[in-house]
Amino acid sequence: MVKKLLLVLLIMAIVAISFFAVRDLRPYPQNLGEYLQDLFVSNGIAPDKDDFFEPVEDPYLAFAKILNLISSSAQGDDRMSMRKAREISEQFLAVKDKVYLDGLYGKIDMHEHYWFTGNIDLFLRSLGCLGISKVVLVPTGNSPDNKFYKLYWAFLMMWAKHYPDQVIPFCTVDEADPRAAELVEQYILEGAKGVKLIGGHPAYYDEPLNSENMYKVYQKAAEYDVPVLFHSSLINIPELRYQLDEVLSDFPEVTFIFAHYGNTLMGGIYLDVIAELLDKHPNLYTDMSHGSGITAYHRYLEQYLETIKNFIIEYQDRILFGSDLILSITTNDFDWLYERVKCEIDLCQKAEYTMGTRFSCNCPIADEVHQGFDFDEEILRKIYYENPKKVLGL
Repeated sequence: MVKKLLLVLLIMAIVAISFFAVRDLRPYPQNLGEYLQDLFVSNGIAPDKDDFFEPVEDPYLAFAKILNLISSSAQGDDRMSMRKAREISEQFLAVKDKVYLDGLYGKIDMHEHYWFTGNIDLFLRSLGCLGISKVVLVPTGNSPDNKFYKLYWAFLMMWAKHYPDQVIPFCTVDEADPRAAELVEQYILEGAKGVKLIGGHPAYYDEPLNSENMYKVYQKAAEYDVPVLFHSSLINIPELRYQLDEVLSDFPEVTFIFAHYGNTLMGGIYLDVIAELLDKHPNLYTDMSHGSGITAYHRYLEQYLETIKNFIIEYQDRILFGSDLILSITTNDFDWLYERVKCEIDLCQKAEYTMGTRFSCNCPIADEVHQGFDFDEEILRKIYYENPKKVLGL
């Protein structure tokens, strides 16, 4: 009797599961484009074609891709299942209140780091809410010799293949490795879109960046037409100024980027150093990222906001947006990632703003009011999109 009862219950369970599975697979009455428009409009979000840096046919479809709700290959006339519609709705409603409606969609984030424990799904969702559609990720290893970078690279490329339109992988090497140029070529052939050299960082510096070994790396960058991003502590390591001046002169065909304003906001404001190099070398760019150094950055902003703002305005065709976060198990928190990157966007776009969460890594405390650059849309368009697009050859 018990066996018969169990058999009946099993059959009923199978029938129920089959019923719901079939129901979930039934076609949704609208195609994807119509469904997305209804979903966005009913929730008070109505993007316009003019809100995007690149021309788009369907702003709802384009915005859904930026939010990572659908794959980058999805088309508006695609038929959906009931299950797919429900998944999109659930994912959208989970982030709807975080969407930063600034009408500047399609931003390119030019400087973030990846360790293999980082959650790129989560990061892309947080970036999407801020209108960022692409991100440069670097598999930087640990000091003093970029330890584990090969492992991080292998994992990063798995993500890059999964998100080919959103993740822009840069490779890295140990500058003291005699096989550095050979490895750079291998990584470029595997999909690297640029090279990040960490040897300009005081904790990593053990090889002159104008060495014969490094010149072979720059030759590979020239051969494959990819940019080179330096962590260039021009103030902490004074000799870098002259080493990199030589490199920039000898490889005018290569686009170089000095991260963090060339670290000329160190123990004071030394923007004249990076300005001199920018004036001399048209192949040089710099980014605004500061990573865990954001506390010092905001301290300088309180004192020298106009000086830094005027520098960006003067060199607006050579400035790139980025945050310099290290994605790892310690940053796998949507709210933290969102608020941290939003801090950088608010700095660029507002005259005054308040931070939303308590950051780690000695970052600013929540609810502190800060002064922002309040750039006009022409400058924002350049640092968010036009300059990155030029550097990346998009």
